[in-house]
Amino acid sequence: MLTTTLSTLAVVISLWLLSNHVQKKLYKVPGPLIRSLSSWPRIWSVYKGKSHDDDIVLHHRYGPVVRIAPSMVSVNDPEAIPKLYGIGTKFYKSGFYALAQAHDEEGLLPDPFILTDKALHTRIKKSAANAYSLNGLVKMEAWIDPVTERLFRLLDPYAENQKSLELGDVLSNYAMDAVFALTFGEDMDFLTNGDKSGIQKIIAQATTYLAVGGQIPWVHPFLLGNSFVSRLIFGNTSPEGDIVRLAEIKMAAGLEKESREGPMTFLQQLLLNQASNPSALTDREVVTHSFGNIAAGSDTTATAMRSILFNILQNPDIYETLCAEVRENLTIPVSWSAVKDLPFLSAVIKEGIRLHPSVGMILGRIVPAGGAEICGYHLQPGVEVGVNPWIVQRDPQVFQDPDRFWPERWLEKISSEEQLRLMNRSFLAFGHGAHTCSGRWISTMEIHKLIPSLLLRYDLALSDDGRGYKFVNHWFTVQSGLNVVIRKRK
Repeated sequence: MLTTTLSTLAVVISLWLLSNHVQKKLYKVPGPLIRSLSSWPRIWSVYKGKSHDDDIVLHHRYGPVVRIAPSMVSVNDPEAIPKLYGIGTKFYKSGFYALAQAHDEEGLLPDPFILTDKALHTRIKKSAANAYSLNGLVKMEAWIDPVTERLFRLLDPYAENQKSLELGDVLSNYAMDAVFALTFGEDMDFLTNGDKSGIQKIIAQATTYLAVGGQIPWVHPFLLGNSFVSRLIFGNTSPEGDIVRLAEIKMAAGLEKESREGPMTFLQQLLLNQASNPSALTDREVVTHSFGNIAAGSDTTATAMRSILFNILQNPDIYETLCAEVRENLTIPVSWSAVKDLPFLSAVIKEGIRLHPSVGMILGRIVPAGGAEICGYHLQPGVEVGVNPWIVQRDPQVFQDPDRFWPERWLEKISSEEQLRLMNRSFLAFGHGAHTCSGRWISTMEIHKLIPSLLLRYDLALSDDGRGYKFVNHWFTVQSGLNVVIRKRK
């Protein structure tokens, strides 16, 4: 009896593995056999936080198209980017994004990050486009400067004593305060208080769940997507609910202060949009945009700042060249109008983001009805396919010596116009097409103001030669161990 049961079980498992291998004819796509049989190797790779390294190895071994799970294909080809993500594409977001859904009392928040309804996605992004535009953000720039002054007050004692500090957490707190201030006109003083509210911890937990659970999104309704399970873990609250409620409170306060004098805030701009066309922007959508700034705009910006600082401190020649440009052309407080056209600074920032994008996993899309040709392979409907910014921005066919931090590659005097165009086509750190990150200019402005501000006030050096610097890739590639010594400049 036991022998018969075990034999039956072995047959069932074998048939299941075989069905995974041959499903949607993906056996024609190269990749390790074990990746075609089960999702567990992919899940384990993501759980370890090293899936970007594993995927790079797979692409080096198998080429630009690799089967990384039974129904998942990774593509490393800039020509595939507009096809998968461009305006008018028929590819749609995979089930991965469903795990990032946020809710309030009325139900699902219409967050552009997770929306699959393209008409609704377009309308909601359009309703806030002027607030996210560079012209709109210049009106809000002044909110960042007091946060920078508070950062200086925190760092000055370390500079006077030349004591080592872990700058990475400080940058996370700075980015959180800056995006709060710009969005609401006030912040929660993370620089002084740390993460007392637990928001940063919530975001870290949520992205870990998103990264791992998103590999098998069908389990989500049985885990945190199930209200009963969610209540067992979080009680009557939820990870995203705390941030949503905070956005609602700030919105109510913003309504009361709508006519106040001073620089424009992101929230005020949305309320002006709503007043001019109430049907185009609901209260819930105002909350959604504000929620998105906090949930997605702090870790990503801080990740870029850490990458830039680590890499310039690892490369003394680049550090000296950058300091010379900054110190010859800028003063504190650094203004966007003065900083935006500094060529070497812009190249350093772009190279830091190229080498360490804040997202380190594929941006998954589902092949639409009729299938699609990708890099010579026919993919059937329902297959998940995507490009990973971490991999495409290290493509040796596009980027010479791709693992080297070399800002000069972005300068016109070094690279030809054709080469610059190809590199820009392969730059996926902020997404592409209609799904380009709404907050890209918020992040860009914060980084362009913060990096030169530090270089104007301090001399910096790594205190451990970078030995403690590391990161984990759970969707966001958040680093730790940026240990530095700073000295105040005379």
